[in-house]
Amino acid sequence: MIVHTLIYRFPDDVAEEQRAEFFDAMRALVLRTGLITGFDHKPHLWLPADDRARGMTAASIAQFTCDDLDALQKFSELPEVYDFVTDWKRRLRFEAAYANHEALTPSSDLPS
Repeated sequence: MIVHTLIYRFPDDVAEEQRAEFFDAMRALVLRTGLITGFDHKPHLWLPADDRARGMTAASIAQFTCDDLDALQKFSELPEVYDFVTDWKRRLRFEAAYANHEALTPSSDLPS
């Protein structure tokens, strides 16, 4: 299984309703392609230290899964995916970072 993790930052003037519409539309797109097996998104849980953080602090995280890299590549090359990203980026002016990776398995075997 391959996971595609997306980290989004939106300008302050983007309303929560617009963000919800964006993620609802994203869910519909990724699932109707038949190439993506799962999707979810959540807001970033803000901490006071985030106000002083360097670099990009997320507003929201999205993840979707697919069977393998071939499926992810096919998905990413679909014209409707390109059109979706182009349209919504113009409308919401978001910044995004992403990573493709195998599912993470956090270990509880940390040194004491």
